[in-house]
Amino acid sequence: MVEEVSTHLYGYLKEGTVHVDSVFHKASPSIDRLEDLLKLRFIKSRRTIAFMKALEHELSSIKSSTDSRTSENYFEVRGEVMWQETIQRRLETNPKDTFRFVTRETERTFQTDENLVLKELLIKLHHYCFEDPFLAIFRVRPWYEEVMESRGFVEQGLFHNVYVSRVEWRNVSNRTIEKTKSHRKRIYREAAHLLSNIRKTERGEFSPEELHEVLHEFFIVPSNKDVLFELYWIVQLIKQQQHVTYHLMDRTRSKVASWTDGGYDFHLYHDSTGSNRVKFHIHSDELKESTNPYLIQETKSFQQYNDLAKTFFNQDKSLSYWRGRPDILVEKVESGANRLVEVTIGEIKNTQSIQYASKGLSELLTYIHLIKEENGRYLMGKEIQVKGLLCIGAIELHQVEKDNIKVVSLLQNQLV
Repeated sequence: MVEEVSTHLYGYLKEGTVHVDSVFHKASPSIDRLEDLLKLRFIKSRRTIAFMKALEHELSSIKSSTDSRTSENYFEVRGEVMWQETIQRRLETNPKDTFRFVTRETERTFQTDENLVLKELLIKLHHYCFEDPFLAIFRVRPWYEEVMESRGFVEQGLFHNVYVSRVEWRNVSNRTIEKTKSHRKRIYREAAHLLSNIRKTERGEFSPEELHEVLHEFFIVPSNKDVLFELYWIVQLIKQQQHVTYHLMDRTRSKVASWTDGGYDFHLYHDSTGSNRVKFHIHSDELKESTNPYLIQETKSFQQYNDLAKTFFNQDKSLSYWRGRPDILVEKVESGANRLVEVTIGEIKNTQSIQYASKGLSELLTYIHLIKEENGRYLMGKEIQVKGLLCIGAIELHQVEKDNIKVVSLLQNQLV
C-alpha cells in the first residue's frame, strides 16, 4: 500500500514519517502550491542545515572594506590632513586663513557585495524558520528537528552579530549573486548558491530533475495504518481520472485533487467537510420543536449532557447536536455556473470484520441523510444527487451496488 499510495499521490504532509522511496511515474503532474513543497525541501536540505550550523564560526571572519571620504573642515580636523589640497583651497579662498583644512576620513565598512548577499540570505532563512505559516506546520514533526535545532544560529547571526548588523540591507542583483558564487571564502560561496536557489523557488523556476527529486523525497507515510488505507482508496479514485491537479494536504487543508470532465469540475477531499457548498452539522435547535417522544428524550439527554459537562469538566455548552466529517467527499460542480450537481460520500473501514464493515455502512447512510446544502436544506430528495461509497478490507460481497450505494472490498476492487 505504501508503494501504491506514494507512487500516485503527491503532497501528503500530515502526521507521519518521511518516505524517500516513492517512485515518480508521471512526466508532468499538475501540483497546486508546488512552491511550498520546494520551500520545505530547501529548508531541510543537508546544504541549508550545514550552512546554518556553520554560521556561529563563519560569521566571525566576514570581510570588510575601507571607505574614504574627502571633506572640508573649519576650526577642526577630522581624519588625515591633505596638505596639498588644503593649501590649494586656502589660496582659492583666503591665503591668510589658517583654520581651513581639507581632510580624508577612512572608515571600515561592511557594505560589500558579498555581505549584501549574506544579509539577504539570513533574512530569507529567518523568515522561513520563524515566520513562514506553511513551514510552521512542521515544527513539531520529528523529521523537522534539525531545522529547529539550527534556526537559532540564524537568529543570532542576523540580530546579534556586530558585523552583520552594520550591513544595511538592500536587494542585490542576480549578477552580484552569480559573481559571489566564486568568492574565495566558503561562507559567501554557499550564501550565494542558497540565495540563488531561494529566488528560483520563489519565481517558480525548477527543472524536471528537481521536480522528480522533490516528489521522490517528500511523501510522508501516515503513522496511522487506517489513514494509509484511506489514502489507498483515494488513489483508486484518482487513477480513474485524467489531467488531475494535486493539492498539498497539510494540517490546514484536506483537498486532495481536482479535475474536469465533460463540463463538470470535480473536487476530491479527504477527512474533510469539503467546501462551503455543503454542511455536515445538526444544530440542537432542530430537535426542540419535535413532538416525537423519542426526539423529546434525545433533546433532554443532550441538555443534561451540556449541564453536567459544565459541572464536571468546566466544558462550555455545545449547540451542535451532530457534526460529521466523512473520509472521502467528491463534489461535482457544473463548470462556469459553479453549481453543485452531485456529491459522493465515502466511508472507509480497514477491516475484515463484517460487523465493523456493517457499522461503516450505517455511518455512511447517516452522512447521506444528514448532509445539507449551504442554506441548511437537506440534500436527500432534492435535485442534487447524493451517492455513497463504502470501501472495506478483504471481505467477500454478495452484491456490490444497490440504489445509490456502492461497496468495494480489496477482493473486489471495482470502483468504476
